[in-house]
Amino acid sequence: MKKWLYTALAAMMVVSLAACGGEKKEETKAQETVAATENAAEKDGIGVDGDSSIAGPVDISGMSEFQATVQKVDDKKLTVEYEDGTSITVDTTDAFINPAWELMPGDEVNIFFEGDSDVPADGTKVAEVVMAVPYEYTSEEYSSEPQVYGKIVKMDDKSITICEEEGINGDNGPKDGVEYTFKITSYATTVGEPKVGDYAQALYIGELGSDSAVTYRICTEDMMEDPASDVFEIKGTLAQFKTGIVYLKTDDGDVFGFTVDGDEALAKLAQESTGKKVKISYTDSIRMRVSTCNGITVIE
Repeated sequence: MKKWLYTALAAMMVVSLAACGGEKKEETKAQETVAATENAAEKDGIGVDGDSSIAGPVDISGMSEFQATVQKVDDKKLTVEYEDGTSITVDTTDAFINPAWELMPGDEVNIFFEGDSDVPADGTKVAEVVMAVPYEYTSEEYSSEPQVYGKIVKMDDKSITICEEEGINGDNGPKDGVEYTFKITSYATTVGEPKVGDYAQALYIGELGSDSAVTYRICTEDMMEDPASDVFEIKGTLAQFKTGIVYLKTDDGDVFGFTVDGDEALAKLAQESTGKKVKISYTDSIRMRVSTCNGITVIE
């Protein structure tokens, strides 16, 4: 069984990507480390703990702060649930919210506001909303990487067709003996040298059986125990680096966001690499709003 260790943004997560000898493969599983959920309310949140590269430009010194869970996002109003179970709606008209983290229900956030109370009154204008624990880290939807595993029955430069060996991804996942075709994206990476007849694992985005299904990573069975399979990469142009986020634009026109997570050396490299073709190595899943960058290599 193959295991990859992922570094999370707000809490460490362990992800297992498994495929054993072409006979059996398991979904990529993501688990928060022990007590991550219990301690979530105690965390300062991404960028709050002195990391100005991720936190906003607002001077929050002297402001009150409270943590809550997003219930509804409505233009410039944010409805959240406080820890005692009550809900309030705050005004975010003038608030700084890192644009990379487009808020969604289920996010745990830290909210800063002027005042002496523990919780702002309903309708209060707040100064900044900072991500503490993204929805993706607590949702089953993001606890596995959708994948197919089986024999490659057709492949060219633009697409790959794999006959699923053992479908275990649930009701909407692949089914045994069914062939699935994926477009190979411009940003896709391969581990090994896949060819027709090989067994391989393909991670994908989109709906199985539709034109939206694309693969962004193909790993052949013979490489699943190789150290090279520990590296997850994506290719494209480093379009922008702003507020601690690397924006990678692919040749297909897709844009992916990656946080440097306060790493000053990576931040410097990202700034210097802006406008260049690069490979970004990452942890977490690129299906997340923001994954974690752990390496940048200029390729052009």
